[in-house]
Amino acid sequence: MANYKVTLKTELKHGSFYWVSTINADSEEEAAIAAEHLFMAEMENSADWSFSDSDIEIV
Repeated sequence: MANYKVTLKTELKHGSFYWVSTINADSEEEAAIAAEHLFMAEMENSADWSFSDSDIEIV
């Protein structure tokens, strides 16, 4: 097993969302699947979220 830093990205109606997690898995494919499952579990508690970082630019 190895530790993988997995970054998932999805395009939403009003922007992009990135999910970054560290997963211990046997393969990259297994790590990606585990990261998706972890994200889905976190979505159940999204009302408890607060953002701790931002990057704001004039475009």
